[in-house]
Amino acid sequence: MADELSPKSLIIRILFLILIVFFLVLSVLYVNKRWEKIRDIRRQADAKSIVKALDFYNIQFGEFPENVDDDGDGWDKTNDQEKRTFLNPLVDIGLLPSLVFDPKNDEDYYYRYQKFAAGEFGCKRSFAVFQVSKFESEPKNVGQGECPDLNWIQLAPQGYTWFSYE
Repeated sequence: MADELSPKSLIIRILFLILIVFFLVLSVLYVNKRWEKIRDIRRQADAKSIVKALDFYNIQFGEFPENVDDDGDGWDKTNDQEKRTFLNPLVDIGLLPSLVFDPKNDEDYYYRYQKFAAGEFGCKRSFAVFQVSKFESEPKNVGQGECPDLNWIQLAPQGYTWFSYE
């Protein structure tokens, strides 16, 4: 009869098991939040590198790179299956060390770029727009960019927008 558990002992074991499960769930939630922040830090660093490279490209060539390929509505996106993106010319001439892409790089999280001609959306000069589609946490800096007919930030309100005239 020594193998039988008393009701008190059984309750203590169940409570202990519940406590372990509770702490496991909490730790998984904490780790997931940390990974979201880490991915957002990478997105911010990538955006800073891409913007600098685009600016240097414009200074060097007097224009921004052309859209290499249209992945929808004229945008050149990093989540496309073909390995051609607006970043290739920046890598080819050494302005970026390698092709960068969003840590998730899926339908919701990606980088995109488009070059526009003068007169589009009411802007008098040609310009380019780069966007981080979305951050996982609340963005501290959503960027800037506006033409008379469109505020570019509205296209990626949870992301980052960079806008510059040629």
